[in-house]
Amino acid sequence: MAHQSNDLPQRHRPVRDRGHQQRAVEASAREQTWPGTLMALGIFVLIISFWAAAGRTLIRYAELVRWFALFAFVGNLLPYGRVGLRLGMERLEWFLFNLLAVGPFVISLLLWLNLLIHGPERYMITPYGGNILEVRSYWMHQESLPPGDPVNSATGAIEDHPGPFGGHFIGVSRGLLGYEVITTYQRYGRPEDE
Repeated sequence: MAHQSNDLPQRHRPVRDRGHQQRAVEASAREQTWPGTLMALGIFVLIISFWAAAGRTLIRYAELVRWFALFAFVGNLLPYGRVGLRLGMERLEWFLFNLLAVGPFVISLLLWLNLLIHGPERYMITPYGGNILEVRSYWMHQESLPPGDPVNSATGAIEDHPGPFGGHFIGVSRGLLGYEVITTYQRYGRPEDE
């Protein structure tokens, strides 16, 4: 009977080279947590920006969704092997990263830039009594702001222009990206002498 070497205790010797082993067909992604963190943060940033900045921007929801879709999916046109794999992401993770992190951050940044950087304001006094989201809803249905009297104001302060009780002092301006934004929306209260 031939001598078998598996019955003698031996130290394991690691293979020095690959020999006949197959190379990896596709490089694998590294395990990391930062893409998931950015995706979760992107969702919260989108919700806050949609509530605060988009509520004051006069843009139709369908158009806003189209812009979001563009920014969320344009990253998927980049070659995965060069960009996604180099960042250490799997294919699904790369898709979700563009959808939940890149898209929300870019659309939020553009909404805030449009709101904060704007041209000269146009003021008006309106008896309309709704809150700012109701003004936006009114604009969505009527394609114009509530009727009111235009006011020339150097300061843009509500104190300089008396108005009807329950009405509003509205300032509107064209934002950086060309969309109208509501810059001032203040309610007229009761006169102090009553």
